[in-house]
Amino acid sequence: ILAAIAGLLLIIFPEFWIRFIVTVLGLSAIAYGVYNLKYEKALFADTTYERTILIRSIVSIVIGVMVTIFPLTLAKAAWNAMRIILIIYLILSATAGFYAAALLKNTDIDRKRYFIENLILVGLAVVLIFLSDNLGVVIMRLVGVIGMIGGIALAVYEIISQKKQVITTDSASDSENEEATEAGSESAGEEE
Repeated sequence: ILAAIAGLLLIIFPEFWIRFIVTVLGLSAIAYGVYNLKYEKALFADTTYERTILIRSIVSIVIGVMVTIFPLTLAKAAWNAMRIILIIYLILSATAGFYAAALLKNTDIDRKRYFIENLILVGLAVVLIFLSDNLGVVIMRLVGVIGMIGGIALAVYEIISQKKQVITTDSASDSENEEATEAGSESAGEEE
């Protein structure tokens, strides 16, 4: 039911959800920058690696603050500008991340996680590219329709499953009662 409601909201208010996604990505960029400063920078004692992570973290925090605060105070043009800045940031951050992961090549540190993380950043940039005003509204409405249909289908499936379960449970109870009655009469016959 929640998926159907969320789908309906996506259909009715697609612009809101585009702005919501951009704002959430901005807040995520801030958290990502803080995380990198606290944990990733100390992972490998190499000046180039530490400098790369430091720059990446600071840029992440600054871009996150800009994407989160400026659109709240400025008009629609700010949303588009922040979306473009966020796309550029995600691509540059992924590039720096791939470089930092390459610096870890001769260490015992597993680099697969870092490659996956940077591929996700590139994927988010691609998604934001497609979330332009007109195309973004179409995509959000399409996702809304899919979510609504999926939510309704899940609700119907759940109702049908529960009816089958009640019928099966009732049948099982009847069978158990019959078996108990037969067992009771057999044991009564043995006692005589």
